[in-house]
Order: sequence, then C-alpha cells, then structure tokens
Amino acid sequence: MKTKSKIFQPFKVKDIVFLAIISAVTLCTCAVMPLVASLQTVVFGIAQVVTSLQISVFFSIGLMKVRKTGSLFIMALLTGVFQLLMAPPMFFSNIINGIIIEILVYVIFKGYEKNRAVFFAVLLYNPLSLPFNFIYNLLFGREAMVTVATKAPWVTVGMTLAVVALSALGAFIGIKISKELKKSGVIKK
Repeated sequence: MKTKSKIFQPFKVKDIVFLAIISAVTLCTCAVMPLVASLQTVVFGIAQVVTSLQISVFFSIGLMKVRKTGSLFIMALLTGVFQLLMAPPMFFSNIINGIIIEILVYVIFKGYEKNRAVFFAVLLYNPLSLPFNFIYNLLFGREAMVTVATKAPWVTVGMTLAVVALSALGAFIGIKISKELKKSGVIKK
C-alpha cells in the first residue's frame, strides 16, 4: 500500500504552475520550428532536430522538480494545447507520446524518483514523434514527406540519430542544471 501512494502522488497547485511555466518556456524556445517547417518536405525530421535540445533541457528540469507520475503528460498536454492551433498532428503526437512514456516509466521505473527515469523519459519524447509523423503523413496523403523519408533512408536515419543525440544531450544538461539549481537553493522540494 505504501508503494502505491508513493507512485501516484496528488499534484499540488504549485506543481501544476511550475510545469505550466516550464511548458511555456519550452514553447518560447521552440519558436524556431516554423522557420524550418517548410523544409520537412525536403528533410524528414528537421523540425524535431531544431527543437529536441531545448525541449529535453526544460522537460528534464520540470521532471527533476516535480517527480510525480503524470508530470511529463501534463507538460506534453500544455505544450500540445498551443500546438493544436498551429498543427493538430503535433497536438496528438504530444498526447500519444506523453501517454506511452508515462506507461513505460511506470512499468520500468515505478515513477520519476531516479534520475535515470527522468533521462529515459526525456530521451524518448522527441524521437517518438518521428514515427508518429511518418504514420500520420502516410495515412493522410502528404506524399512529399513520406517520399522524403523513404527515398533517402540514409538521411532519415541520420536525422533520427541526430534527434536521439540532441535529446540525450538536452536531458543530460537539464538534469545537471536541476542539480545545480537544487544545490544553490533556487529550486526547493
């Protein structure tokens, strides 16, 4: 019974506010994405490459502060709501990725108490959007994007590896920043 209460802790208002602020900052730093969005018909995954680092840094900070099951989903939902206005597939990608990652973290780590659970979750967040985007474009007839991914598989693999590498770097940096902020007393439990 004790483990259940530890895994599923209720969110306080300050937790939601902190996650909302982190989500807002994340969105602000991702403002470069529309500049490269038109290139997606030429280079598969370019949008994820230019946003992976900052999303990973800020989501890591959010998870290091609010180590509760559901925290990543809340950040995904909050960033997705704004993306819904720009591109509905981005919203659904965020929601689906958030649910999948929350389930994986729960099954594998039983929550975000360990730093490697935070690293794992943030590492997967952006790379998981790549297959979702491919499937969406395949189903809804954006042939140019599907053609780019299938006609130049080496570029697709390279971009996927770049997204994974930038996500890992961002998760590492975010965890380091969080530790330093906790040490200095800026972020309290």
